[in-house]
This record gives sequence, C-alpha cells and structure tokens, in this order.
Amino acid sequence: MPSLDPHSNKPVSASTADDGNDKHIKQELKEVHDEEELAGQIPLEKTGTKEINSTSPDMVPTPPGVPVPQESMEGVQIAELLRFAWPKKYMIIAYGSLILTTFAVTLATMASGTYIPYVTSSFNTHSLLTTANVVDRIARIIAYPVIARLSDVFGRAKGFSIATFFILISYVMTAASNNIQTYVASEIFGAIGDVGYLIMQQVFIADTTSLRNRGFWASIPETVSTIPSLYIGTIIAENVLKNGVGWRWGYGMWAIIFPFAVSPLIIVMFYLQRWATKSGKWKSNVEILRNVHSTDSIFKKIYQVVWIELDFFGGFLLLAGLSLFLIPLTLTGRNYSYRWKDPAFIAMIILGVVILGVFGFWDIKFAKKPFVPFRMARQSTVFAASLLGAFDYCAFACTTLFFSSYLQAAGFRTPGDATRIDNAIRVSFQVVSPFVGLAMRYLNRARLFAYIGVPMSILGYGLQVYFIDMKDGRIGSSAMFITSRVLMGIGRSLYQTSTQVIVQGVVDKSDVAVTTAIFFALMTVGGAIGSSIGGALWNNILPNELNDRLPEEFKANATMIFKSLPTALKFPKDSPARDAIVMSYIRTLRVNSIVTLGISIPMLVLMFFVTDIRLDKDVNEDNAKKRQFASEEQDDTKSDSDPEPEKKGVITNTTLISESK
Repeated sequence: MPSLDPHSNKPVSASTADDGNDKHIKQELKEVHDEEELAGQIPLEKTGTKEINSTSPDMVPTPPGVPVPQESMEGVQIAELLRFAWPKKYMIIAYGSLILTTFAVTLATMASGTYIPYVTSSFNTHSLLTTANVVDRIARIIAYPVIARLSDVFGRAKGFSIATFFILISYVMTAASNNIQTYVASEIFGAIGDVGYLIMQQVFIADTTSLRNRGFWASIPETVSTIPSLYIGTIIAENVLKNGVGWRWGYGMWAIIFPFAVSPLIIVMFYLQRWATKSGKWKSNVEILRNVHSTDSIFKKIYQVVWIELDFFGGFLLLAGLSLFLIPLTLTGRNYSYRWKDPAFIAMIILGVVILGVFGFWDIKFAKKPFVPFRMARQSTVFAASLLGAFDYCAFACTTLFFSSYLQAAGFRTPGDATRIDNAIRVSFQVVSPFVGLAMRYLNRARLFAYIGVPMSILGYGLQVYFIDMKDGRIGSSAMFITSRVLMGIGRSLYQTSTQVIVQGVVDKSDVAVTTAIFFALMTVGGAIGSSIGGALWNNILPNELNDRLPEEFKANATMIFKSLPTALKFPKDSPARDAIVMSYIRTLRVNSIVTLGISIPMLVLMFFVTDIRLDKDVNEDNAKKRQFASEEQDDTKSDSDPEPEKKGVITNTTLISESK
C-alpha cells in the first residue's frame, strides 16, 4: 500500500510489505478515520500515522497531529511536546516556580527603581537620567528578538538561565559603579536580563496554554507578584535610604538574594527539558547547526551561525541606527544648545536615520534569516496591535520619566509616596488583567476589550494634563493623580491583554516566540522615542524656567538644581527659591504631558485595524493532540515489550503505524 514520504509528503511504494499486513493496516486506519469523523475531529491524513525511517536510527517520529516542520528549532519542538505530554504535577510545580521567581524579579525592580534619581544625582548627572533610560530601552529592543531566537534554538530553560545571568551582572555592576558610564553599562545588562525574563515568561505561558486561557494565565504571575512588590519594594527602598545604608547596598543585596530566588525555576525548567529529550519522544538536533558540517572550516562555521542563522549584521545595524538617532536627542538642552550647531552632532542623527533604513532594506531583501521577520509585520493585525503599544508607551514615556521627581519637588511627596503614586498605573494594570483574561475566555472574543481600553487610556492622559498644572502653582492631589493613572492602567490592561492574545493567535505556533518579542519590542521602541522626546523637552525647558524664576541670589545655582534632585529638595517649602523650583517643574512637565496626549491620539485609529478571532479555534486541535500523545505512549510501551517488531507490519524504509483510540 502507499505510505507518506517523510520529506515530500508524497505517496511512495512499500513493495516489501506483504498483502496481509497491508490489508490489516488499511482496515485499522479506516476504523480510526470513521471514528474521528463521527466525533467531528481531524481528517484522515492528520490522524493515526507516524513515520520512522529505518535507515536513520537517530530519527524519532514527529508526534501525530503535531505539525513540527523539519526546520523547527529545538526549543519550539520541546515546547510543543511539553504542552501536551507533561504530567499535571510538573505543570503545577513549573507555574509555582514561575510565580516565585517573578515575585523576586519584581520586588528587586520596585526597590531598586527608587534609587535611580539618587544614583544619577550622586554623579551630578540627574539631567542625564533620560539618556540612561534611552540606552536601557535600546538594549531592550535588541534583546527581545535575540532572546526569543536563542530560546527557540536552545530551549526555554537556557533562555531563563541567560536572563538570570544578565540580571545578576547588572546588580553587581550598579552596586560597584563610580561614574555614570559604569551605571549605564550596568543598565544595559539589566535591560537584557529583564527582557529575557519577560519574554521567556510569556513564551513559556504561550507554550503551555490554549488561546482561551492565555489572557488569564499570562497575567497571573505578574499580578500575584507585582501588587505586593510595589509597596514592599518602596518600603525597603525608603528604609535603605533613611537608615544610611545607601543605594549601593540597595542594589548589591539583590545580587546575593536573587540566585536563591530563581534557582527553583531554573531547576524545574532544565528537568522538564531533560524529561522531554529522554522520554523517547524527541531527539536533540539543534537547528542552528543543521547547515554546519563537521568538515567545514572554523571560519565557515562561524559565518553560518553568526552571519546567516543569527543575522548579526542586521542586529548591528539596528543597534547602531537607534543609538545614533535617539541618544543625541537627549543630550541637548540650555547648557548644551550649541550642539545643534555642531555638524558632527547633526550628522549622528542623520546617519542614524540612514542606517535604520539600510537595516530595513537588508532584512527585507538580503537576510536569509532576518533579525526582525518582516513577514509578520506585513500582517495588518500584528502590525496594528504592535503599533498600538508603541504609541501608548511613547506617550507614557514622555512624562513618566520625570514624574516622580516632579511629585517630590513640586508636590512635596516623599520618595516612597511618589513611587507609589507613579506605580498606580501598574497596580491597576495587574489587578484588572486577569479579569480581562477571564472575560475573554467566556466571550471567546478579544477585540472588544481593545475598543474599550484605548479610549480609557487617552482619558487618563487628558486628566493628567489638567492635574499637573491647576494654575497658580496648584497641582492635583494624590487621589487625583492616582485616578488618572488608574484609568491609564485599566485601559492598558484591556487593550494589551487582548491584542497580545490576538497576535499570538494569528501566527503559526513556531512563530509565537518571535511574534511576542516583536509585540513587546515595538512597545520598547515607542518608549525609547518617548524618552528621547520627553528628555529633549525637559533638558531645554527646565533650565530656562529655573533661570527665569529663581531669585537673583540663587541663579548661580540653577545648573546644580537642574542636575541634582536632592539639591532642589534642600530648599525649604514656601521659600522664594523653592516656589521658583515648584513653578519651573510644573510648567516643564505640563508641556511634556500635552505632548503625551497628542501622541496617544493615533491609537483611536489603529485599534480598528486589529482583526478579531475566535479564541476557541484551537481547542479541538489541542484535545486531539493530547489524545494522540497518550496513544503514542501506549504504542511506545507496547513496542518496547515486543520481541519481534518485524511481525507487526514493519516496512523496510518507512513504517506506517496505526494509532489506537
């Protein structure tokens, strides 16, 4: 009888099979097909067959119903197997470890975030806070596709390990930094680690959940860990600063705590990966080395892996273009306005734009395996959903970077109070996101939540403009600012939770990791652009306001006040100098907030380009795969105990084994 060629999917002759076995196999396949059709499941060609090439002993059959192409990467194959084959107790342990590690990551982030103005001020570079932030975001942009690609190649466990390593290096470097250069370098390591953990967390959840449940489970680790961390973290930070321990130990202690916190997750991930490879269902075959031969020279191997498989040139172009374009925008200001007349300074910006254009041309036309797969960007849903996040984060970054400093200088809040008000957006996002996921599960639709969330976010931005400057030196109360940030957070939870599930649902499973990375990377791109715009406004407006408003005897201190937040806070409340500082901060951030509102308006148009999908479209497919994995386990056990497999209908080149129900 004809069977399927494992390479071409075309019928081939199996002349060595005897007629009796032939008829037996046909009859068994027909029974399986009839039962599947009655159950309304998958067609004959997708059921009950698995192929083994007897001439290739290392080749292990692809699980039936799981369309893993030959070019699928190692991590993708493991993820597909684990999703349907691992025991429930392992899933409980894995998710428990994931939540514990997320709590540790979030607590460290919340606590250390309070120290940032004090770190930069200790180097007399508070005005360079936006530059450090842009460098951080550029590192994140590059890290998203790199970590996603590496996790597809080497597996999720190694992806988590890479992220952990970079986070540890970041805390050690920050604690030991003595200048802004070392601090910025540590931020780069931290950005790569944070991005690596975030993308691995979301990809792992996408690997192990259906579309219906993904919105809920994608929110749970962050929700459970973020809400307590926001307040515990700020309390820890305030005590570190008040008790004279200093920000260095505030960072350094996490380098000691963090390895113990993340070790359970790393151990579980490696155990599951080893379980998948040793269970007999899958044979390790790293796709990135598939085109590298042992006889090739070392230079050819390096060329194949670095230049072709990882698209090093494309990544370099993206990094260089973003750096040359965004960083110069943050280095201007009243004290550095001469830079706009410097031809070299202008040339950096122009060259950055040109290099970004070259990057796009390279990845579209020449890269065999592009750093950013533009085929996904051609899908209107992926493109529109990603741009929604990009515009939102661009608008938000214009104001939020200096919002905590504004609350302390103009609102007389403590560092902890300012951080807690600022974090209201994140609390509301995390609280509402699981409920959005549950609502999506029962409605089986997602786009509706984007239609509600986008206008709500823009309303929050509009209220923020009014609360930042209520005229005559008055600003909004804590309740007012919290209200505006809660509206932003709820709106973001509605549109981001829904659009993330949608973009993962419209692409193949093998593209989920990279698509998720692009989704988050464009948000970071938007944030980087927003930080550059906000920093440029801040650095140009605030020095002018200080020089115009400060009493004559304090004008000489304008530059120091501009560069150092603690210097600004030293002036007593209601003193002429402090009143001038208050009005300067208010007028500056008001301009930033108006720009924020303007940038958010295009989101009202983009949301209509996101298509809707049924979230239960993969339920039948998932159920079929689970049954087939269980059936395969039974067949593997049976074949292991069978002393004479050749009497069970084995064909010389390709074996066609029918699956029992």
